[in-house]
Amino acid sequence: MTEPVQLTDAALLDAVRAGDLPAYGLLFERHAEAARQFARRWHRSPAERHELVAEGFARVLAAIRGGAGPREHLRPYLLVTMRHLAITWQRRLARVELYGEVPESGADPTAPRLDEVVLHRWNAQLAGSAFQRLPERWQLVLWHTEVESASAADLASALGISPNGVAALAKRAREGLRQAYLQEQVPESGDQGCRLSRHRMGTWIRGGLSCHRTRRIDDHVAHCTDCQTVVTRLAESNGELTPPPRPR
Repeated sequence: MTEPVQLTDAALLDAVRAGDLPAYGLLFERHAEAARQFARRWHRSPAERHELVAEGFARVLAAIRGGAGPREHLRPYLLVTMRHLAITWQRRLARVELYGEVPESGADPTAPRLDEVVLHRWNAQLAGSAFQRLPERWQLVLWHTEVESASAADLASALGISPNGVAALAKRAREGLRQAYLQEQVPESGDQGCRLSRHRMGTWIRGGLSCHRTRRIDDHVAHCTDCQTVVTRLAESNGELTPPPRPR
């Protein structure tokens, strides 16, 4: 029986840049053991090695989706990233010992899988980047309402608007954060037509654009295979979010 053709790292990396996260799962499976072996050079405890591998893969994924990162081979870039992380962490620990010794026990069966940890960290990085995209006023109301649990009445005087105005502002800010979070997942393109359509794709998929701009992206996506792939992945991510508000 003929064995299935194995995709090269370069092909999988291109797929990740196009929005195919399962392709990164294949890269993870291919290089995880080498990463674990490398982590053993730097840390004795399983917990620390797990942390180094997870953070290394997460940072490489963020670099790839940001338009940087490796183009042909993942492993050299990954190991260099892990090495920089390990050195940075050891320097910090040299200043002050924050953690005690972790016993050399087996893996915790209740702990999440390493690839799940990588994806969780990447999502957290996306959320942080999306938050930074927002107008300062939206950041302010989200921080106080979602993080500090402040009430609309508490914020009203600080923002110079009524409590109802604060509630409406917070609602717009939350939707803006969802759109920005999706936009962070849209890969860049060298094609001019694709760039114009992908510029607001996070808002478009949430139904937040005008009819004219919506039609322009609709028309482009209908005839662009690359953007159809991006939209498919983006729709999956959007499906995990709260539905967009209905127009009145």
